[in-house]
Amino acid sequence: MRERDLLKGSIPKHILHLSLPSIVGMFSFVIFNLTDTYFVSQLGTNALAAMGFTFPIVLIVGAISTGISMGAASLLSRAKGAGNFHLMQRIATDGILLSLIFVILVSLVGIFTMDEVFSLLGAGLDTLPLVKDYMLIWYGFVFVFVMPPVCDSCMRASGDMVRPFIVMSICAVFNIVLDPFLIHGYWFFPALGIKGAAWATMIARFLGMIATLSFAHFHHHLISFKYRNIKELFNSWKGILRIGIPSTSVLLMPQLLRSVMTNLVSTTGGTVAVAAIAVGTRTESFITMIPAGIGLALVPLIGQNWGADKFDRVLETRKFAIKFALIYGLIMFFLFIPLAKPISRIFTNDEQVVLNSAYYLWIMTFGLIGLTITNWMSRIFTTIGRPVWTVVINVIGIAVIVIPLAILGKVIYGYIGILAGVCIGQILVGIWSVILANKKMHPDSL
Repeated sequence: MRERDLLKGSIPKHILHLSLPSIVGMFSFVIFNLTDTYFVSQLGTNALAAMGFTFPIVLIVGAISTGISMGAASLLSRAKGAGNFHLMQRIATDGILLSLIFVILVSLVGIFTMDEVFSLLGAGLDTLPLVKDYMLIWYGFVFVFVMPPVCDSCMRASGDMVRPFIVMSICAVFNIVLDPFLIHGYWFFPALGIKGAAWATMIARFLGMIATLSFAHFHHHLISFKYRNIKELFNSWKGILRIGIPSTSVLLMPQLLRSVMTNLVSTTGGTVAVAAIAVGTRTESFITMIPAGIGLALVPLIGQNWGADKFDRVLETRKFAIKFALIYGLIMFFLFIPLAKPISRIFTNDEQVVLNSAYYLWIMTFGLIGLTITNWMSRIFTTIGRPVWTVVINVIGIAVIVIPLAILGKVIYGYIGILAGVCIGQILVGIWSVILANKKMHPDSL
């Protein structure tokens, strides 16, 4: 497959070409998430709520893994723009090794802190055993969850969006196929309940890991252990972590928000409200797959042009992204006004869960405008090697604006107030991120 020259040509066309495979791949992941939720929901409200309690931790681990991959992608995309293939190999290989160290820490800490962590999140005696059944398997095989993002991000940073799409599709298809067999015990498989959902996810992720390592090594030749000296390894880790740590802190902030929301919702509406959040979150993933795909496309486009000193194209890309986020967010908001309840009923027959899930979708889809803009401005700052502004936008935005508004919303109007507070906060942070981007990415400040 011939690589596109991202240093010239139409910005919108490049974004379309780069984002389309990722969007299709994410669509398959969304279908897998919805299928996962559907089969688990058939086990009852407690099982669905248990899945809801696992989301914050799964997302936190995913955020740290993504932070490492974002650090690698930022460096690799700029190395690609500068034509330094040896540096590309070092960043990709050393990023994988760094992720392995992280896996060991996650497994050890996670397994021994399940009771404390999930009790703190609000899991009670009716849901905690189910949460532990799922997470014990998840922690034990977390390496298949953590390693692939580094390889996928490095391939995307070099401009290859198709092979990461294939990896995503492999994970999604096998997860969808395995879910009913392992959860409900079809054919000769035992009925494992929520444990089956965990096993289906990890088996599918393992197959995806094998595929992405194969693509990175045999096609892109990015995996190499030929070092000029050992100092190269530590320089790679230093460079990745210089961007990865701030990126991780930023990515953890939404998960902190999600954890706070789970706790606030649990103490306000109980198990029913947490189950509604689980349904709403999985459905929301369908809405966000296009922004997420475009966010991935921004990395090679921004990084390669920045590495080639084409700053005017970086600014043009930023302007296009802001306009698209506004238009897309409004379309999704109006689309889900009639669709929220019918979609929620796919996953549950509990009308209170349906209503609370609909409230979530109605309110949070409007907040998607601000969230998308914030995510894209953060992605651009990180890719050009200025993660400090990403940290400023997200840490201050969530800790000082969004979370206080969610707490205030709970006091004023309970469950709906929590959602409204988060929505308003996301809009405000999105506006602020645009103001900062206008100042800090202006040619005079480069």
